[in-house]
Amino acid sequence: MSTTPIPCQYPGSLPHLLQPGLRLVFIGYNPAIYSAQAGHYYARPGNRFWVHLSQSGIVERPVGPQDDRLLPAEAGIGFTDLCCRPTIRAEHLTPAEIRAGALRLHRELLQYQPLVACFSGRGIYQHYARHALGLAPSQLARRPYGEQPERIGQTRAWVIPSSSGLAAKWHPLRLEWLHRLRHALEALPPPSPLPDRTPP
Repeated sequence: MSTTPIPCQYPGSLPHLLQPGLRLVFIGYNPAIYSAQAGHYYARPGNRFWVHLSQSGIVERPVGPQDDRLLPAEAGIGFTDLCCRPTIRAEHLTPAEIRAGALRLHRELLQYQPLVACFSGRGIYQHYARHALGLAPSQLARRPYGEQPERIGQTRAWVIPSSSGLAAKWHPLRLEWLHRLRHALEALPPPSPLPDRTPP
């Protein structure tokens, strides 16, 4: 059984794979053009996302890009991005897109309230926290990886190294932090059902 994708406002991009009751949501910068064309998150072969997730113990079986729409229902894992527009490099995004994306992401996280929102890179969390949480750059400087002090409603924020091929020197550290994240998830109670917002 697969989740119902939430369309992105940017045509040709990836849908946001979110639903109530998730234990974990992975948040990237924005879709790579390769991934947008493939129709799956982290689809480029050089990206280590799926290899590391499979090795982390967070999922019970080996997974790949073709599993992204299955994992919300199967493993309580969702996917979204800071910004919707696919680009070759994240630095091609404009400041206005980053601010709008941070505010949209904040609304998504408050709506769905996963146990953990995992930001795949310090820069993603810094953009989000500045624009959506109102934190100053000085408050975010030299932040360590792992759980952050801020809460997003009831959601815990985590930061781990990027899985991009451009961040290859950080990949062993990323896998180490995914193991730590697995242990943190195991210690948390299951997600509480959200109140029914269906109009009478």
